[in-house]
Amino acid sequence: MNKIFTLACLCFFVSANAQFLESKPPTDRELKINNANDVATLMRVAMIAKKEGKYDDLIKALEKVVKLKPSIPVFQYKLAQAYSLAGKKSEAYNALIALQKQGIYYDLANDPDLETIKVHNVFNYIKENMDVSGKHYGEGIEAFNINKSFSGLLFESLTFDEKSQSFLMGSLRDGSVIKVESNGNISRLVEPTPGGKNGPWAALSLAADSKNNVLWVASAAISQFGKVDKETSGLSGIFKYELDTGKLISSILVPENKRPTFIRDMHLTPKGDLFFIDGIKNLVLKIGKDSNDITVAFATQKYQNLRSITSDETGDILYVSDNEEGIIILSLKDQQIFNFSNKPDLNLTGISDMLFDDNSLIILQNGFKPERIMRLKLNDSKFVINRIIPIEAANPQFNNLSYGAVVGEGLFFIANSQLPKTNLYGALLPGQEWEHMVVLSTNKHYKEAETIKFQEELEKQKQKVGGK
Repeated sequence: MNKIFTLACLCFFVSANAQFLESKPPTDRELKINNANDVATLMRVAMIAKKEGKYDDLIKALEKVVKLKPSIPVFQYKLAQAYSLAGKKSEAYNALIALQKQGIYYDLANDPDLETIKVHNVFNYIKENMDVSGKHYGEGIEAFNINKSFSGLLFESLTFDEKSQSFLMGSLRDGSVIKVESNGNISRLVEPTPGGKNGPWAALSLAADSKNNVLWVASAAISQFGKVDKETSGLSGIFKYELDTGKLISSILVPENKRPTFIRDMHLTPKGDLFFIDGIKNLVLKIGKDSNDITVAFATQKYQNLRSITSDETGDILYVSDNEEGIIILSLKDQQIFNFSNKPDLNLTGISDMLFDDNSLIILQNGFKPERIMRLKLNDSKFVINRIIPIEAANPQFNNLSYGAVVGEGLFFIANSQLPKTNLYGALLPGQEWEHMVVLSTNKHYKEAETIKFQEELEKQKQKVGGK
């Protein structure tokens, strides 16, 4: 019996060994794909594989990219192209349908990489639905603009002073803050800042406290600031001004030993607490009401691209967007953390600004096409999204949709940030020109009732079909 068992084992190992010898060893490119865990390496491999017509390698590289970055639309689209090039039609259609369901737009008809899948009716169905997403939706009209003669000062922040009924915008280039009055008159509220070790430097984010006559300015010595140098680079702080005169009252600097820091966004809660994001260390920092101390409100290893911040009307719940992962919810009362993650029908990447309004989050997105503004209606707990309501999308004037402000029933927003036209130091890139930087406005509840009614009718129809 033992001899039979031994012979059987020998036969197994010989057979297995023969199969191993017959199988092809992995190529250098396959090994590189298997070992790579960063998007840059995989995209370089994918580019070379596509150029050489090695579509199996192209697919393997892009599938791994999508696994690493599952919510970034451009990677999903490149994978759909790769499937098409390889003749994998079903996979290509499924990838495109997933993008179409999230309201993403690509010009499918004019993409040569999709030629193999254009011959079937399912392609026309996907294209027609995706084309709808690419059409302008909304009623945004120009409220005012910053003339191209000085839009190069890069006014990248926006807030509203209820007392003077004026908009305020801060400059990255010289740290000044301008006031735009209701009659269109533009004047300087805060003069260009001196820089140096004590700042202020570039104006990154603004918060107006009209009740207490205070303007808060988050500032940092970034490369776009005209007076930055080696001694000051990476410094940042929060600066307090008189809202009516622009006079500097006080400053709270992030400790120098914590540099480099970069304050990406700031929010003043109704309670008077100031929260702001350190975009380098991915921290949410806090300056409590009547305090001059900076404390850490939230630290994370999971979320590495914190971008915008707001709170509910009580100031007890913070909402923080991550450029890739979605929206983090911080319950300050009980220190609980929740999140709105990306879903098949909702892509939450590329949020440039986020505003809490009427038990909803208004989000501005510029990380894909179409650039869009949407209202996420919440339930009573404020931890669940009940409805997704479009406000404005694919406006012809959108070109890097930026920051917004709610004023009464209106929503005002920077339609075409000039920052993408510049290099690391704020100068124009070759071939670029300054444009009027336009601030558009729309009704913050644009066609909301009609949209909800349509969604409810659609849900009823789905239930009827499902019931049959």
